[in-house]
Amino acid sequence: MEEILGKIRSNGGRISNIRRNIIEYLYQKGCLSSQADIVRYLEKNNLNPNRSTLFRELSYLTKHNFVQKNSIANIDYYEIPSNHHHHLVCLKCNSIERIDMCNHLEEHEEEIAMKKGFTVINHSLEFYGHCEKCK
Repeated sequence: MEEILGKIRSNGGRISNIRRNIIEYLYQKGCLSSQADIVRYLEKNNLNPNRSTLFRELSYLTKHNFVQKNSIANIDYYEIPSNHHHHLVCLKCNSIERIDMCNHLEEHEEEIAMKKGFTVINHSLEFYGHCEKCK
């Protein structure tokens, strides 16, 4: 977490209390969190940002790649990019589970990038279906 805060400072950004708490929450959570999850965490810490402040903070963090945004089932989720992983998304209960996959996918990504002359910065892969509870 301190590494991220240091990068923000060296990038000319400031560390507001709200920004610090957003990063702290996402760092602790480790995987996807919705804006509603973030707001609940902030409120527990006696911080009540208005919607535009939260939008600006999340926009800043994603624009500078401190936080990654994934849209799943029309909901934006945020996480700190680390240890590349993918997600299982249940279409009934909307649960999201983190999964790690072998490096075989990364080999395909590199091959595609070379063939197409494309620079891949990041990718997102979600598997949609029904979780064990819902099937």
